[in-house]
Amino acid sequence: MENDHLLEVRHLHKQLGQFSLKDISFNIEPGYITGLIGRNGTGKSSLIKTILNLYEKDSGTIFVDGHSMDEEENLAKNAIGVVLDECIFEENLSVEDNGRTFGIFYTKYDHELFLKFCERFQIQPRRKIKKLSKGQKTRFQLAFALSHGAKLFLMDEPSAGLDPLFRQELMSYMQDIVEDGTRSVLFSTHLTADLDKIGDYILVMEDGALLFCEDKESLFERFSIVHGTKEELLALPDDMVIYRDLGEYKNLAMVDKTKGICSSLPSHIPSLEEFLYYLQKGGVIK
Repeated sequence: MENDHLLEVRHLHKQLGQFSLKDISFNIEPGYITGLIGRNGTGKSSLIKTILNLYEKDSGTIFVDGHSMDEEENLAKNAIGVVLDECIFEENLSVEDNGRTFGIFYTKYDHELFLKFCERFQIQPRRKIKKLSKGQKTRFQLAFALSHGAKLFLMDEPSAGLDPLFRQELMSYMQDIVEDGTRSVLFSTHLTADLDKIGDYILVMEDGALLFCEDKESLFERFSIVHGTKEELLALPDDMVIYRDLGEYKNLAMVDKTKGICSSLPSHIPSLEEFLYYLQKGGVIK
């Protein structure tokens, strides 16, 4: 297979009790930060864990840096760095022992580099993982991911539990990761302000399905928040309207501009927070 994408997901299905991931397909190319957003329970974490083969998929294909997760799992995982909301390392081992233990699975693991990142992120190497705070566990995972030559960084809510200063530093580290054009980051988040600052592409999930994957600028060009009277907003074509918010003090609608024109009404470009808010309120992209 040609190595055109760092991550290629095709027709991925996974049943998880009453919930399922449904026919998910997308690519991630080198050099970009991709944000995964959606309401709580829409499958963001399940998707990342299925890509990592922590959940065994039911059907579909996953390639990482040109390697099949089915046929070349070790080579595929060798290219992945993970920072998960739920730490998958050994809780009863120290930070340093975890580095040595899990580092043997990666051909480019550099233990001295790992210790340098631990020092940089203020993580004590001899401290057991179970004694670390949530934010410290995130820092530890990032230190490890940066120490084994990973090309695809998969992060599940990496900003959760971080103090504001390190959260800002984490955003800078993500930008550093992709700067040379050879590595990429996919991260799920509910902190859409982070994506407003650094996101290149946006994946939006709803009920286990991928609504779309677009670059951020295209998303901003496609959707708009329009203001008007109740009568004006109710007159908009239903297939154009994602969500109407009609109230006593304000009336607005989020619309898909590819489905029609409403240039006579005042409008503004939605922030990602607004976009996700109206999806969470029940908005539907046709």
